[in-house]
Amino acid sequence: MNGKLIVAVATLLFQTTVAAASGDLMREFPAPGDAPFPMSIRVGPKGAVWFLEYRGNAVSRIDPLTGAIVRYPIPSAKSETLAMAVAPDGAVWVAEQDVNALGRLDPATGKFEEIFLPTPRTNPGSLLVARNGMVWTLGWNTDLLVSYDPSTRKFSQRATPSVQGNPYDLAEDRKGRIWFVQRSANKLTVYDPKSDRFDEYKIAPTVQSPIGTVIDRDGGIWYVKLVEGELARFDPVTKESATWAMPQNKGTQELTIDGRGDIWLVQSTDNRLLRFNVGAKHFQSYQLPEGNSRPNSVVAQGTERIWFTEGARNMVGYLDLERAGTVDKDMSVRFDPPAEMFRK
Repeated sequence: MNGKLIVAVATLLFQTTVAAASGDLMREFPAPGDAPFPMSIRVGPKGAVWFLEYRGNAVSRIDPLTGAIVRYPIPSAKSETLAMAVAPDGAVWVAEQDVNALGRLDPATGKFEEIFLPTPRTNPGSLLVARNGMVWTLGWNTDLLVSYDPSTRKFSQRATPSVQGNPYDLAEDRKGRIWFVQRSANKLTVYDPKSDRFDEYKIAPTVQSPIGTVIDRDGGIWYVKLVEGELARFDPVTKESATWAMPQNKGTQELTIDGRGDIWLVQSTDNRLLRFNVGAKHFQSYQLPEGNSRPNSVVAQGTERIWFTEGARNMVGYLDLERAGTVDKDMSVRFDPPAEMFRK
């Protein structure tokens, strides 16, 4: 059953500051091998940082202190793996598009298992491991929402409501509901496993090719309207949205939310990270050290770091949140540098 349409939209003006990258603010590490094209970076338990090597056909773990990388090749050659998620138990899951399988890596043993999806050519393009351990994936051109229970080794799947909706970008709210956007259907969608019910919310009268999806501590659903260039927050209680016009941009790829509740976007063509300070309603832009890096994935590590991948330069890097400072509601910038920065 469809939900109510979004009934109120508040559009606010934006202000932007730009920060240049520096050796103190950002740090980068080369990915191993010949043009591995790193993407889909994620943080696991105890601070483990993982990323996919799309062309290298591997899952890799990086040591944030030394940059040392341990690689785990995916068993099937040319798996076309697009997405990755880390489970609460530390297991690393990947969505293998060409193989039509879910892959599971046990970091403790190095064992890599592939579990084939029940429907041929599902084309899994997004991945989520829920808090209860259930693994969810979306068939981006098959309109399928698929779940896998590792404890029973059983799949369940259901068709999303909109035909050729192009579903992407999974997120779980506190009630265990699964949220995602439908890029072609121009909708924000939620599935409740308890009631086995979908609800859809039209994003705008015109097609926006939305991407997302992240959920804040108050339950708000954040996504980007690519066509209009707006960052949006949907309130699932009031069914209302607020939107903020982003600085002129190209190529937003992914969103994440940090430990303070700020929203971060990675923008491939503009070669930067963009932070939206939720309290101040203010955007800050952080240029990457080198041009044409083609960053494509971003993830927050609490209040410490924002990790990103650079596909064109085959690099993995992070932005130091402590050195980046914060922005207060009155638009003043507060910077609390580490004491060691001033030691002689």
